[in-house]
Amino acid sequence: MHVQSVIEIAETDGQLPVEIIIKGYRLSQKRLTVFILNEVTPDAVNRVLDPVVPTLPLLIPGVLYIKISDEACVREAVGAAEVVYAATAMFRDLLTGYGVLPGLLRSIELLKPESSKRVRLAESGEQKCISSAPEVQRRTITYLASLARSYWREAGSA
Repeated sequence: MHVQSVIEIAETDGQLPVEIIIKGYRLSQKRLTVFILNEVTPDAVNRVLDPVVPTLPLLIPGVLYIKISDEACVREAVGAAEVVYAATAMFRDLLTGYGVLPGLLRSIELLKPESSKRVRLAESGEQKCISSAPEVQRRTITYLASLARSYWREAGSA
């Protein structure tokens, strides 16, 4: 099994990370993406993906669901992954216990878009409401380092 990414899917305050689930499915166009389901059912993830699946080609690797309690499958998935995104401290601790290299592990926050929408699930599992997180301002700094530029600047100013 060659896995591009392993993504932990866990509720936060009873809300599913909708954008992360959708982004994970979109990532699966190139190679297999594995969702580690932490107290989340496959049906809940399917309800999020049902409107998205028809928008992508049918012949993509797609996503594989693995329950966090299935230690053998979790170990196999993270052992074959290029990157692992963890949402909870429990999963990070589990990965550390499995001997996963720290360079392989990323925070789930890296997959979140600037405004994060989540779907609150009702008791019956239906979508109840959608809320947005506050927008985060980001600052980008670009550094250019080049010996050639430095040389030409100095030569031009002399």
